[in-house]
Amino acid sequence: MNALRKLKKSFVKSLSYDELYALRNLRYYFWSINWLKTIWFNFKALPFKQAIRIPFVLSYNIKIRKVGRIELSDQVHTGMVSIGVVKISAYSSNSNPTYFSNNGVLIIKGNVKIHPGVKLYVSPNACLDLGKRVNIGFDSKIICYKSITIGDDFRMSWEGQIFDTDFHFLYNIEKNKHYPRIKSVYVGDDVFIGNRCTIGKGTVIPRGSVISCVSKVSGDFTAEGEHLLLSGNPAKVIKKNVSMGSGWFPDEEAIIAAIIEK
Repeated sequence: MNALRKLKKSFVKSLSYDELYALRNLRYYFWSINWLKTIWFNFKALPFKQAIRIPFVLSYNIKIRKVGRIELSDQVHTGMVSIGVVKISAYSSNSNPTYFSNNGVLIIKGNVKIHPGVKLYVSPNACLDLGKRVNIGFDSKIICYKSITIGDDFRMSWEGQIFDTDFHFLYNIEKNKHYPRIKSVYVGDDVFIGNRCTIGKGTVIPRGSVISCVSKVSGDFTAEGEHLLLSGNPAKVIKKNVSMGSGWFPDEEAIIAAIIEK
């Protein structure tokens, strides 16, 4: 028994934070995972050496339209990508259907958590690039027609939207000119997007920025620097030098809460 405990401790110490985080979710949400669909998806989407590790875990209520091409560019571990499995108990339910349709290329560089109700669509010849520790909130939408790049430590709250297209052309009657309907989106590292925000085509969000809830963001904000607070419709910079805590590191948030919420 002591030997088994030592072996267990040694194994846990050998794991990275991201691996431990994924295994904790697996243990907690084990019965919410559709293991048959999970196994099918992994071996359908990935080379055998990656698939055998079961990096993707899927819920029962997920509608897969197209698996497409998926590239895992970081060290692969079990449960690193959860789709429709992990829910926010107070606000969401696993009963909300999650839609996955990848007709282009999906690049995943680390842990990704896609909550129930998310609609993810990548069109043919398009690329959706997700960094490490990406969280896509309940009932959100990501629609990629060309290129959407999301950096590390990204968090989007519920009912958010990221589009790189307007779906329709905008016509300037006076100039007799059509404006393009598709333009790439880039979101830097450590960005937080509040609930019910829309990130439109051509948007560039600098590292460390915070988007206030119910904002409509469009345009390139890199000239304003980093760590911006954006708010409004259309969104504008209302404060600089701000930062948001990360749900990926709850221990750090607990320390801050203990200091300021006495």
